[in-house]
Amino acid sequence: MEYTRVLTELGAETFVDAHRDSAPAHEIGTYLNERYSINAIRREVTEPANIYHLIEYNGTTAGFSKMMLNSTHPSLTPSNVSKMDQLYLAKSYHGLGLGAELLTFNIEYSKAQSQSGMWLIVWAGNMQAIAFYEKFGFEVLIEERFQLTKTHTSPSYIMWLDYLHRSPHTPIH
Repeated sequence: MEYTRVLTELGAETFVDAHRDSAPAHEIGTYLNERYSINAIRREVTEPANIYHLIEYNGTTAGFSKMMLNSTHPSLTPSNVSKMDQLYLAKSYHGLGLGAELLTFNIEYSKAQSQSGMWLIVWAGNMQAIAFYEKFGFEVLIEERFQLTKTHTSPSYIMWLDYLHRSPHTPIH
């Protein structure tokens, strides 16, 4: 299936771009083999809880997102919240507003499904991503360790966007 091949290749490329400094190369390689192999992606896209969206630019897939509805975090009280599990855009498409368009689409989709907010995990060293999410009103909720592989964790933030107290369809400038 073309869809799984695109997610496999683009997922691996964008993960490395975003996280290459978060762990030793062999740990990144292990993670890619576990999460971005064609078989792993096939399993992911057939899981009904996983909602994928692709964004294209001039007929080419530029990025993708993966979201799950009603996916709570232990630090959150509401149960009807979405988790933005992945939002990646190829570097060559940065600066075109596509990331903002994709995030806005996911927020609006989530709200239409009666979700009260959205949370995500972001590597603490990815200042560009943190600033991007903050423009949309996401706030750091807590710091925790992300289990990248069996032998490596990375410092990460749980960020939260409360739909009831913000207007997330427009970035905050």
